[in-house]
Amino acid sequence: AALGVAASVGRESLSCTRRPRVALLMTGDELTEPGEPLPPGGIYSSNGYALAGQIARAGAALALRERVPDRTDATRAAIGAALDAADVVVVSGGVSVGPHAHVKDALAELGAKRSFWGVSLRPGKPVWFGTRGDTLAFGLPGNPVSAMVTFQLFVRPALAALQGADPATTRTTAVLDQPVARNSRREQAVRVRLAADEHGWRATPTKGAQGSHVLTSMLGADALALIASGEGAAAAGERVEVELL
Repeated sequence: AALGVAASVGRESLSCTRRPRVALLMTGDELTEPGEPLPPGGIYSSNGYALAGQIARAGAALALRERVPDRTDATRAAIGAALDAADVVVVSGGVSVGPHAHVKDALAELGAKRSFWGVSLRPGKPVWFGTRGDTLAFGLPGNPVSAMVTFQLFVRPALAALQGADPATTRTTAVLDQPVARNSRREQAVRVRLAADEHGWRATPTKGAQGSHVLTSMLGADALALIASGEGAAAAGERVEVELL
């Protein structure tokens, strides 16, 4: 339809933006590709596939996808290559604290300037964002749900903006159809299903546990209900902001 409208007003050519190129890195010695034998202590690399799907859905092009061992030299080399190859670098894991958290130091050594590290969000507290020149770099948590949630709330809006789109088009409001316990310190991104009624959208949390490791909590979710921090619970009937998935 857009091309038809342009032609109907006599436009011979249109200005457009190139799809952003995204480099996706997953850190961790424990990561194993699906189809390979799972060693003791290993886990299958679900983030590599879930985040690649989110990148495609956001309209970006996947420039590279790579697993990175938990070593300082390997992390630095992989991030350096990614910064050179892409418009946006997304690293999952290794961004929190501990003996295997090499990502923040590697980014700093490679000249990336940090804008922030850590957000008041559950799930998804350890988020890093910075830039090197015109290249954007995001460090996301390694837990599967945390990675998907923070991609949706931080990376997707950036990819939309790079394509000239309005990042706010995925935000709306919905009415909770049951109480949701608040977190005393952090905003929560609760996975919900949406249903329309005469008043707009109604939001129902997905069934089962909503821990940051419970990837099945994303199945069937239509949106993230953003529940402000505080005491008690967000009441049934309360209208809250939601991020459409």
